[in-house]
Amino acid sequence: MMSTQILGFLCMMLLYAAGNLGELILQEKEDGTFYRLMSTPLSSKAYLFGNALFALAVVVTEVVICLTAMRFVFDIDPGVSYFALFGVLFVFSIMAVLLSLALGFTATSRKSVSGLQMILFTLTSLLSGALIPVQIMPAFMRKIAEFLPQYWVMNAITTLQQNGDLASISLNIAIILGYALLFFCIASYKFTKNNRVNSFV
Repeated sequence: MMSTQILGFLCMMLLYAAGNLGELILQEKEDGTFYRLMSTPLSSKAYLFGNALFALAVVVTEVVICLTAMRFVFDIDPGVSYFALFGVLFVFSIMAVLLSLALGFTATSRKSVSGLQMILFTLTSLLSGALIPVQIMPAFMRKIAEFLPQYWVMNAITTLQQNGDLASISLNIAIILGYALLFFCIASYKFTKNNRVNSFV
């Protein structure tokens, strides 16, 4: 239970770490850097992929540091293979980065996206069972939790702890990837719309 809640807290921290990407994009817009880049031969796909790859590298590094500390510093036994844990958290990291991109291209200012992320990440982490065990929640809150991506991460970890194999969490992975695809579509649409400004004024 303790290791599960530690990983739940890590999920929230991963969202915040990935959220910096959205703020970075908005800062570039406010500084005019974004529009200057769009007026250069740099393709929009290269810009999008470069930012996403950098954010993913930062988030995955955070995952590796946390799991390494759990294993070698605090000697915590999560009840599941660390490689399996890394796989689940890596998929969640991809989703977190794409969510950050979607928020970054949707929001209008750094202050608005910062406030939105604080409310969204904290509230969904609380409701999904990442910070509070979902088992002690009322029935209607459990139903709400099932609509949140963090719930499926925590459920996958719990399933693995109960001697489940990778096949038993295939639905969880598919749902998390479904959220990732949704956020990717939102980010791509908003980016394409913003990309109509082809010159820096």
